[in-house]
Amino acid sequence: MNYISVKEASKKWGISERRVRILCSENRIDGVTKSSWAWNIPSSTPKPSDGRVIRHIKNVDLRVNALNFNTLVEGCENFNKIVDSTKLYKDYFDDSVNRFLLMALTDEQIQPSDIIKVLNKEYVETLNYDKQLLILNAKSIIIDFYKQTGFGPILPRESKNNPFFSDKRFKEINDALYKGFDDYHISKYRDAKIVNPSSFDEKLYNVSMQIETLILQYESDWNILNALVKASFMFSQLLRIQPFEKHNFLFASLIFAGILLDADYPLAIIPYDLVDELKANLSLTLKRGNYTNIIRMFESSLLVELDKLIALAK
Repeated sequence: MNYISVKEASKKWGISERRVRILCSENRIDGVTKSSWAWNIPSSTPKPSDGRVIRHIKNVDLRVNALNFNTLVEGCENFNKIVDSTKLYKDYFDDSVNRFLLMALTDEQIQPSDIIKVLNKEYVETLNYDKQLLILNAKSIIIDFYKQTGFGPILPRESKNNPFFSDKRFKEINDALYKGFDDYHISKYRDAKIVNPSSFDEKLYNVSMQIETLILQYESDWNILNALVKASFMFSQLLRIQPFEKHNFLFASLIFAGILLDADYPLAIIPYDLVDELKANLSLTLKRGNYTNIIRMFESSLLVELDKLIALAK
């Protein structure tokens, strides 16, 4: 029988070496043996399923699967049938990105009027230079998402990444937020331990481990879910975990946007004056594991955006 190393299994299965060692120590890999300090893994053994799960998400799956997204799916199908996209690109594209970032930047203590000025390439003398860079970098990230995912009939899809996000890409996106900063640094997850909702004993887990669990669910368990549900789960859990030292609401919003765009949905834009209501629903979601209100709020905003797009094309 041929064997492979932990490093080779990590590369083959697309998971960290640390995770492979844990699976070996838990006897989760068929035929694995240990000689001295090294694990020997049969080369023909398939990647084991992951037993970890964020419990209140698992428990709520049946409830959210009962939601009906037929109107949303039909709206997206109608949007993707639009042939003349020139007017759409001119009238809608920049405006939608700007409105989304007004929502995404609400935790940055920047006046909405200043955000709009910076997004329109105006220099605001009274606004910290790094904050202006942060706004522009966030917009660049959204535009890069559009280039990769396409946007219905408006932009062709550059490529199809499956899955769209990964642990590595999370760090790359967070790095991109700091592009041009004097204290630019390579992203790493914050060094902290927090309670994992999958734990019944209130045990604390490293942020990096919880992100790894989240990514594994995103790559596998959530594939059967509507993209809006998947995006809402990811958004909420990133806000619970707070993976980085700063800008976590902005980061979670960007990942939320990427998941929607990858599914050929427009951006779900909560108006600036309703962001407090959004955050109140988020707080209840994280306490009770009930995602219905937040998903319905995002669904309503998507339907508004689809109506705008279809009306512009007429």
